[in-house]
Amino acid sequence: MNILFWNTCKKNMEGVLEEMLEEHSIDLLILAEYPFCIANLCNRINTVSSVQYKELQNISCNRISGIVNGNYSVTLLSDESRFKLIKMTNIAYEYELIIAMIHGTSSLWQDDDTKRIGITKFISAILAEEHKSNCEHSLAIGDFNVNPFEEACIGAFSMHGIPFPDATMNESRKVEKTTCRKFYNPTWRFFGNRDAPYTTYYCDRRGQNTNFYWYAVDQVFIRPSLIRAFDMENFKIITKTKSHTLLGRNNIPDKAKYSDHLPLLCSLKEDLI
Repeated sequence: MNILFWNTCKKNMEGVLEEMLEEHSIDLLILAEYPFCIANLCNRINTVSSVQYKELQNISCNRISGIVNGNYSVTLLSDESRFKLIKMTNIAYEYELIIAMIHGTSSLWQDDDTKRIGITKFISAILAEEHKSNCEHSLAIGDFNVNPFEEACIGAFSMHGIPFPDATMNESRKVEKTTCRKFYNPTWRFFGNRDAPYTTYYCDRRGQNTNFYWYAVDQVFIRPSLIRAFDMENFKIITKTKSHTLLGRNNIPDKAKYSDHLPLLCSLKEDLI
């Protein structure tokens, strides 16, 4: 299963998305800040694709939209203003998979405490659905608007995203007598890149005391039960398609023509789920 997430920054990317879906055999396309008609995008892609897609159901979360390979059965589990949870199954494989999608609160509008509260609400929804569905296979993806090393991502009462797979062999740990389940966060790997792009989002905060330049706000978290199925070789940042180059001058995202975020691709080997 190939999953693509992209914060399109309110740009109509129909032509680029068509090529990405074809070139990377995308099964689940998740879009943030895409205010355009997702039905039109789905219909347009279906006219040129051998894969037939269907829209993700949307009730309250107008910040997240998407389309999914029609071979998958999809059930909407939770739909809030900033996140959406679905359950996916494929008729060829006997498993249930919870996909949690988020577009977190931006640092431009909210402080760290408020962002952390939003992430806490998100993880609470994931835990509730895991318990309700008796499902341990969960993947969280999206624009969290925080970095992997911030408390909202790594804190035990937040995402609890650990950067080392071995450290998640014990799937939970107790903090203040509370059992906290862990995620493995493979997004940390991008910090070791020697060539741009280093992460999906670039911002030069000139004049500020702290300036990372590259921010890993677009992330993937997986439960330890999915580590074996996670295809690390196909976990990548997309920079181009056959007709489009998403990077501009100095190898930073070309936000004038495309988005200020780059798309994030991840894959699961379904026979190992």
